[in-house]
Amino acid sequence: MDTIQWIMLGTFIIALGLTLLKLYVFFPNKPLLDDDTTPQAVAKLQNIMVECDRLNPHLDEENLFQKIREHPEFDSTFYWRFNLNRLRHLIENYRLQKPNFRH
Repeated sequence: MDTIQWIMLGTFIIALGLTLLKLYVFFPNKPLLDDDTTPQAVAKLQNIMVECDRLNPHLDEENLFQKIREHPEFDSTFYWRFNLNRLRHLIENYRLQKPNFRH
């Protein structure tokens, strides 16, 4: 191989190494502190939803959303992404587990 080919190969290997390093740094390696999508966080949110629905059985989704946000166990800093669309998704997932859920 010529000298120029060795230089090109070395440059390619260095660029590839830098690219892989940037990808490693970009993707999260540890769980986030406010990750509310873990099974434990979803289960807690489902329990709050079921309790609010049981205590107030004839609420529509918007009022149920307000009751969940007012619940004493609801942590608004941890569940800062919780919105009406997320509640609808939570209801549908809970209905798949328990088809007799009335809401």
